[in-house]
Amino acid sequence: MADLQREILQKKRQISHHLEDLSSLYGELGRTYVPLDDHPFTYIIQEKERRYAEACQTYEEAKHSYEQIAGYIRQIEDRSRKIGEIQRDIVNLAKEEQQVHAQLGAMAWEAYGFNTLSGRSYRLCDPIFHEHYQLTAKLTKASARQKPRSVARMVTLRRLSRSRHKLESLLIQAGERLAKAGWEEDLALERVPGLQEELGRVRTLRDALTEELEVHQSAVARLKSEETTSPEARLEVSRRHMSEAETESQGRAVEYGMALYEQLAGHSQASAVPQVFQVTLHRKRIQRLEEEIQQLGNLIEAEELRAQILLESRRVVHLRSQMEGIGRQIAQLDASILEKQRKIDTLVPQKDEDSHE
Repeated sequence: MADLQREILQKKRQISHHLEDLSSLYGELGRTYVPLDDHPFTYIIQEKERRYAEACQTYEEAKHSYEQIAGYIRQIEDRSRKIGEIQRDIVNLAKEEQQVHAQLGAMAWEAYGFNTLSGRSYRLCDPIFHEHYQLTAKLTKASARQKPRSVARMVTLRRLSRSRHKLESLLIQAGERLAKAGWEEDLALERVPGLQEELGRVRTLRDALTEELEVHQSAVARLKSEETTSPEARLEVSRRHMSEAETESQGRAVEYGMALYEQLAGHSQASAVPQVFQVTLHRKRIQRLEEEIQQLGNLIEAEELRAQILLESRRVVHLRSQMEGIGRQIAQLDASILEKQRKIDTLVPQKDEDSHE
């Protein structure tokens, strides 16, 4: 019996697979079938077709809404990612700019020391260089007057070294201001091969990156200003609506396909529709499996009945055995009663009883 039950479970699983395939085939039939002009359909089929079309329209609208929100979020993410890339490029460019500005500042420092800077460049650089230049000149003169290897000269040289380290930042500052003002022509750039070209390159690249950054930042600000609620929350709500609409349209397609099959199955052109042929095969297979399950169920029921018969037969034998014992007890009791009655008759003769009466 256990083997029969396992076989029934296996066949039920097969039926479940066939039912899944049937649902898929019904849905495919509903989605792909093109009605023929010479094949009029019943009102029920027309109504199911209408409901399926409405469900599809609802799903397409929900899908379009979801894609719009998703596209909006992608735009913000793409532009934000691009902003990050540009900002990293600007940081890297700043290092190259410092090198160019340091070279411009060094040329300006040299010209400042020889008093060959143009008036405008001098006025720009003097607030940057003046104090440092005076200090450097003072320390240089002091070291020249001091005795070699003296403590005083060592202190002066140490101060002079620190002053020179500070000069680097001043050179970058002066070069940056000159480049920003566009006064690099006041310097003899031709003395440094390629410096003019490098300055033009970093300047052009800075302008391009700044312009591109402003474009993306403006676009992100505009996109965010159009939103009144969280786009991620809207996307999740829209996704649920789309999923529900898709499930509804799939269900309507299955219902429409089932109705189509019922009418197309007996039609002469049914063989031209592959889904109808496949559905018929699956339904026949399910019917055979159900019949086989019924037969196996009958066998199980018959086995159960045989087991019940065996049990009841044993009970009958037991009851009959009990009945025989009871019959013997009754016979013994009857014999005892008769024996006692005879003794009564011996002890009390019948005529004495009659005369007493």
